[in-house]
Amino acid sequence: MNRFLILFFFLPIQVLFSQNSLNAFGDTPWGTSFKDVKSKFASLLSNPNSTEDLKILNEVKNKLIVVKRNNVTYFYRFYKEPKEVKEVKALEKANTEGAEKADHKAVTGLYSVGLQFPPVPTERVKDSLKKYGSPTREYLVDNVYGIIVEKKAPAKAEEKKAEPGDPNAEEPEEEEEELETARKVPLALIWNLSGENNGAKDGGFIFQWNEPFSRKLYSKRIDYFSAEISGMINDDFKKYFSANETKIIMDLLADPAGGGGDKKAPEGTPN
Repeated sequence: MNRFLILFFFLPIQVLFSQNSLNAFGDTPWGTSFKDVKSKFASLLSNPNSTEDLKILNEVKNKLIVVKRNNVTYFYRFYKEPKEVKEVKALEKANTEGAEKADHKAVTGLYSVGLQFPPVPTERVKDSLKKYGSPTREYLVDNVYGIIVEKKAPAKAEEKKAEPGDPNAEEPEEEEEELETARKVPLALIWNLSGENNGAKDGGFIFQWNEPFSRKLYSKRIDYFSAEISGMINDDFKKYFSANETKIIMDLLADPAGGGGDKKAPEGTPN
């Protein structure tokens, strides 16, 4: 469950919605099974015509596949509903007398892909994601790293163009790049590409993580998340940590007498 903590920290934050969407990672839709993703890579590895430098570095059934493709490491993350959560949902359904309640969609399959690569200047990575529009949120912190950024110089008034052969004409001044120390720097850029599609959660989230080095910001990691499955995991996460308490309450609701509530306590048992 620790791997979800960063995700759950950010998801509740209210951010602007974008017109773009993120319903898959490349040609792999969210919710694709562990077996299907693994088969896809096995097929690529066995293809004699493939020119890709591809290696499967690690796999944990129904949880993770780590693949290295052309100097970029991909972490394909899968989710499988915990047994305790299934039991809680079964009890909730059994104790819903006559009420119409939609079945909770089975939470399984690919919900996130992480990319790890050698350090690249943050702005270059941000530019590579411009097809998704501008980030909808920046996670800003005080600049204790001495990060230097380019200063926006005020626009100069248009100078009068000198006539050819004018002895009083001055050589045009070269513009100097002005730099300054930023007050705050973004350690994460966030794209919210989620929305509603016929009442269902659609799209996803992108997180670009930034790290300071030598007074500049670099990126070496991006994470993509499914909005729909992440929301379901969030719900299951809450149920997981209250599963035992919920089961006890549901059992009491189903059988208030507890199968023998009038029994005398054994001697020596404190009341």
